[in-house]
Amino acid sequence: MLRFLPIVAICTVILLFFLYNFYFSVDFPFQDDFLFVQFIHAISDGKVGFAGLIQEMFRTFNDHKAVVPRFISLLDYWLTGRLHLRFYIVLVSLNLTYIFYFLYLNFCKAKLPLYYFLPVPFLFFHPLYHEVSGWALTGMQHSYLTAFTVTAIILVSRGTKPAFYGAMLCCFLATFTHGNGILSFPAIIFFFLCYKDFRKAILTGVFMFLCLGIYLAGYESGQAGNLPNNAVQFFSSLFGFVGSAMSLWAMPELSSAVWGFVIVVCMVLVTFRVASVYFKKPAAIKPGTIELLTLFAFIFISSTVIAVFRSWAGTTVASRFQLYASLSTAIFYLFLVFYTDFFRKKWVYTAVLALSVFYWGYSHYRFTGTVAAKKTTYLADIYNWRNNRSMYSVERSIVNYGGFYLFPAYEKGYFWVPESVVEKKELDSMFAAKGPVVDKGLYIETWDIHRVLREGNDDIVFYFVSSNASPRRKHFWDDRFLVIKDTSTGSISLMNGNPKTETRKNIITTGNYYKNGFNTLLREKDLDPGIYDLGILDVSDAGQKTFYRIGRQLVCTAHGYALK
Repeated sequence: MLRFLPIVAICTVILLFFLYNFYFSVDFPFQDDFLFVQFIHAISDGKVGFAGLIQEMFRTFNDHKAVVPRFISLLDYWLTGRLHLRFYIVLVSLNLTYIFYFLYLNFCKAKLPLYYFLPVPFLFFHPLYHEVSGWALTGMQHSYLTAFTVTAIILVSRGTKPAFYGAMLCCFLATFTHGNGILSFPAIIFFFLCYKDFRKAILTGVFMFLCLGIYLAGYESGQAGNLPNNAVQFFSSLFGFVGSAMSLWAMPELSSAVWGFVIVVCMVLVTFRVASVYFKKPAAIKPGTIELLTLFAFIFISSTVIAVFRSWAGTTVASRFQLYASLSTAIFYLFLVFYTDFFRKKWVYTAVLALSVFYWGYSHYRFTGTVAAKKTTYLADIYNWRNNRSMYSVERSIVNYGGFYLFPAYEKGYFWVPESVVEKKELDSMFAAKGPVVDKGLYIETWDIHRVLREGNDDIVFYFVSSNASPRRKHFWDDRFLVIKDTSTGSISLMNGNPKTETRKNIITTGNYYKNGFNTLLREKDLDPGIYDLGILDVSDAGQKTFYRIGRQLVCTAHGYALK
């Protein structure tokens, strides 16, 4: 029974993770996902030849050579004739489960009861890193490179010659999945140094430089790289990268840096224990320790490199990096269980398990609003693209710049979007009908955003059309859209209109996640100058639609937005 219940709990958490990510994913590209469309556009006419195909697959994009994701999209195109972004997110979930299996595999080597492993799935399977688990290209890059890295660690731990060369292949694939994949080689060198296997460590270094030479051929520098401005920025980014599992609490940068420092200190102590192999009296090492420590070495080396080249722009506490933070926290917990009797005491273990379950639940509370807003944004853009060839999930300039491949890709069908949640004729009828009017508490809020760029600073203004009073609270599974109708052309657009989330106390006492009202982001150039009628559309999970007319109009000018 003590083994059966943890297995059921672990499988349940994994299943919920799959269902969560699948439900909130949409078959629509976002930002870097345009890379898939651009790649297929470049090779779809069949005139590039084999050499041209290889060149396009290895083309640098924002410092990275995303060969593996491109290859998967190519197979998808060859087999089905179009791209399936939602399927790529399913692949990401499978990769994450495999990475979790690596943790489980090395825990089992320590011969501890399975229930000690139970906090790990709660520390790992949650939406903290939603930009990995719910974003096709970013998810494929980070999950595949990590999956290749852990596979390389598994292979070299076998100690055979074929396994070694298989590990080198995995490191090669990691390199051509995401930019920091090349750092899987130093991690494997670290593994061999732990066993005093200098020959294989040197051979791994040779393979690393050969791979780096291939990577640098045709390399184009991106826009994110620069040296840090000061030591505080560097170390806060270094430790914040490792410890950003704590970023969902107050003062995220400080709490992440402190937690990361604690984790690094623990890993240094374990490393000294492993390094005792170089002394006369080696310390006892739990099986699985070196494999887990090697994965952390990869994370720490990545953190160092990213802090060197990106901390100049501010914190590295970002969702797209927090897969590594979750792994760091999980490895930290496993080492505490491996090497301290204190954490194996019943009351301590029970407290840690309770805290991990609370953390899992709080992460869902903290980020589900963000995840749901992204889903609604993409659903809105399905309508916008099908009807207006526009989208608001990205800045207008990105669509204009990518129009040379987005428009023909859509016409040819490999850039495919599903049916929209509503048709234009339905929206026209809704505006024409005499339905309920809501405008209580409607306001526009402005945010002055200061973006730090390598070339200089960029100041932009975000506008939020919002109400904290009406319409009434939507159901959790509903999607809420702001409907905008141009009074001069009759063109209608949809935008995400999800409201703010309730306080923790109200969620517990009332069971409601969302507040009344709505909240919609507008950038300065999202709309053409003009006057727009407004409405709110709620679409239930079953497709039922509820429309609320807003009794005020949105005025867009060259100077911004106003209500009248």
